[in-house]
Amino acid sequence: MKARLKIDLDRSIGRINPNIYGQFMCRRPGCSEGGLYEPQAANADAAGLRSDVVQYIQDLRPPILRWPGGCTGTSYHWLDGVGPVEERPSKIDLHFGWPARYEFGTHEFIQFCRRIGAEPHLNFAMGTADLEEAAAWLEYCNGTANTYYANLRRQHGQEDPYDVHYWQLGNEMYGPWEIGYCKAREYGAEAREWAKVLRRLDPSIELIAVGGHPAAAQDWVLDVAPEVCPYVDYLSVHDYWHSGPTLSGWESHMAGPHRTGQVIEEMAAVIRKVRRNNPRSRDISIAVTEWNASPEGTMMANHPELNPFGPTYYMRDALTVAAFMNLMQRRCNIVKLATVAQSINVVGLIMVTKDGVWREPVYWPFWMQANHSGPIALDAWQECDTFDAPELRVWNIPYLDSSVTFDPEKKTLYLSLVNQHQSDAIELDIALPEASVRETGTLRRLEHADPLAMNTPAHPDNVSPSVRTVDGLGSRFTCELPPASYTILELGLNA
Repeated sequence: MKARLKIDLDRSIGRINPNIYGQFMCRRPGCSEGGLYEPQAANADAAGLRSDVVQYIQDLRPPILRWPGGCTGTSYHWLDGVGPVEERPSKIDLHFGWPARYEFGTHEFIQFCRRIGAEPHLNFAMGTADLEEAAAWLEYCNGTANTYYANLRRQHGQEDPYDVHYWQLGNEMYGPWEIGYCKAREYGAEAREWAKVLRRLDPSIELIAVGGHPAAAQDWVLDVAPEVCPYVDYLSVHDYWHSGPTLSGWESHMAGPHRTGQVIEEMAAVIRKVRRNNPRSRDISIAVTEWNASPEGTMMANHPELNPFGPTYYMRDALTVAAFMNLMQRRCNIVKLATVAQSINVVGLIMVTKDGVWREPVYWPFWMQANHSGPIALDAWQECDTFDAPELRVWNIPYLDSSVTFDPEKKTLYLSLVNQHQSDAIELDIALPEASVRETGTLRRLEHADPLAMNTPAHPDNVSPSVRTVDGLGSRFTCELPPASYTILELGLNA
């Protein structure tokens, strides 16, 4: 297959908000508790955190981390997770019906975020909590006055406020699986009142309201956005694209991220309309606070004892992660925050079991982009064969998924290239007619002869990227992309 990519340094889309490289880590067993926080582990540090897991998360340089949920956050009462650890209760997680731990609470989560250089993003429990409890949590975290919950934080040993900037108003309130499930008009009215009060307590915070989902993105947002637009900064999107353990349905699986892209486009259109109609509307962006591939049978039932974790993702799934990260870079003018679900175990980038700790195939495109992308997205022109996925109502998807970013300080271009074809290589003609490109560059590639290859405790690096120097570059050159592969090509520019 042949394809063309033409790059013009003057065609800037905009600046990429680094928060799109964020992560989500819920409090269900095996994630923040039992995955990250496990004082009994042989390599636990003084904070009770597994040192290898900390390092793997830190290597992704997450600018923001979301916690405590997710579905399991809908019944989380924050007061159970503060104060002396030995005095914290053990309770039932009302979403799942199994016991939940509270040793890793607000203080521990925020301390971990600060340790790795990430901003904490806390999620209010609109399922079982009320506005007064939410306001108390905000006061506890950010309050500076001589008031009850700010003083409670001080009594717990934290004199200075935590300064938590990002807060989300509930989770998937549109879903019948969710505690607190409601209609869009009901959620919009309640979220409006919560946001009004919370913003009065701390005008500096950024608030995320529950937004679209693939089944009814426009309908939900049409009712919610007008209510919350003067008070919130983001509307959220959640989406997972499903697949089974075979190569059947390849193109449907590859289309998953592009379906999410359609949801984002629909929401962006609604946001523009709402802002035109309401001069009090804030400059609302989109926050994709849960996203990932989701192989069958590996999300809701997972539990360290009830349904133990194991190898989850295939090389094929890494391609969809790479494609969606490309999409967020291309849509950087509307997508300003994202938290991949999840960091650990449940549809996780990292797997932690009694047999070992390893990075899943989906970890690596995240690592590649988080560490090898520029801050400016460029609007590159592309020509390539396409495919359709009518079952997802997505058509004309190029087999080559690309994103081009630029770092003007380093004078470096990053070409992020996904070959979404199962069996055909792509011969890519790359043209930069007005750029002076150095003859030598760097090529990082994630590929495997078997698209269903996995990483395991015995073979943790079976799927992992390679890096090599490439020569013969210039203002026009050809690059071959193997089938079912992901490549980042780093090009230096002459001054």
